[in-house]
Amino acid sequence: MVLMTGIKGKIITIIIISACSFGIYNDIKDDEYIKVKDYPVNASNYILEEAENGNLNLETMKLYNDYNYGSYLLYRGIPVFIDSRADLYSPEFNEGTNIFSDYMNISNISSYYETKFEEYEITHVMMYKNSKLNMIISRDANYKQLYGDDYFVLYERLSNNQDGE
Repeated sequence: MVLMTGIKGKIITIIIISACSFGIYNDIKDDEYIKVKDYPVNASNYILEEAENGNLNLETMKLYNDYNYGSYLLYRGIPVFIDSRADLYSPEFNEGTNIFSDYMNISNISSYYETKFEEYEITHVMMYKNSKLNMIISRDANYKQLYGDDYFVLYERLSNNQDGE
């Protein structure tokens, strides 16, 4: 007991704590802060690079996106159709529309996506690669795939291209 309260004990304790802390830090130092399988990190990078190069106009882009990562897109400065603040998309805040309900119906294939996309003048669509909607849109000639990775895909809606791209 006396060994640990003396100067040698304090030095040994500091060395042990430092070694353990370094080991824990070393295990997690290369971990991704934001998981690319959960959030469209690379797709967002693509959009921002294309906007910087003049190939996409974020001012006129009307992006249909998934509810789960809308807040991440907003964080990156990309305009969204919907994000996790569901109450903002209810009829009380959007006269004559219920964006949240429309989102749910589109994503569940309960309503025809093209009708709603026309109504909201959607120019681009981003979704999970394994979503039901992607299985349909990937075969639709009205959509041109601009970006795709293992988790996300971005399409340009050709019938409502407002930039003349």
